[in-house]
Amino acid sequence: MSILAKANAKKLLKDLFLDEPGKIDLYAIAGCENIFIEERDLSACEGELVFKDSIGIISVDRKLVEQGQKKFTIAHELGHYFNSGKKNGSYFCSGLDIRGIKQSISAEVDANDFAAELLMPEEWFRSFTKGKRFEKKILSDIAEYFGVSLSAAAMRYAEAGSHPVAIIMSKDGVVKWSRINNYFPFKFIRTGSSVSSSSYAYEFYKGEKISDEVETILADAWFQEDFNYKKDYFLFEQNIPMYRYNAVLTVLWEK
Repeated sequence: MSILAKANAKKLLKDLFLDEPGKIDLYAIAGCENIFIEERDLSACEGELVFKDSIGIISVDRKLVEQGQKKFTIAHELGHYFNSGKKNGSYFCSGLDIRGIKQSISAEVDANDFAAELLMPEEWFRSFTKGKRFEKKILSDIAEYFGVSLSAAAMRYAEAGSHPVAIIMSKDGVVKWSRINNYFPFKFIRTGSSVSSSSYAYEFYKGEKISDEVETILADAWFQEDFNYKKDYFLFEQNIPMYRYNAVLTVLWEK
């Protein structure tokens, strides 16, 4: 996570005396900065920010139906504004950027880091998840409590959670990136490798209906190249499909 983006979000929360998720009103925050928020049809992106001469507009694609994703998109655009030092500028952000599928543009990654820290501050996140064993329900509990999408909750847990968890983003059947916390027994999965036919995520790329249930899987499906690879070692796998982008966020954790 970007240290500067995280610091910018923490400073904003402190300056506005925000101390619980229910108090975070993104429309009010934007209004204080003379930024207006609108929903309209966007063709090439899911979020836009245009800011010039002390006034700005955030546009969110009207086709987004999930409220948690809309919220994260607005926070992402605010991230561009605060991370740039409130400078004039224009940002046109694709769903690949905002959903973290593509991580090649540093400004987009930083905007996501800002949004994650603003909506799910690390201190609050650790407090909410403390003492709770990781399971399918905890992701939905996090998403509901912080008002974010299931995928955003999973990504945040991999960064700030205390249970052994790994998340893997794949698109078009290829691993794009992985995020593995320090507690997880395996640490390496090759970026650019094909999703294994032994994984449940592979079913998505075969065009089959993918289950939202937790499945038991051998570590072989993802970590055969890992230095600590163990034969007959089982993990839990849950997949969050992103149909619009032919992508899957896979969440793995210890049994």
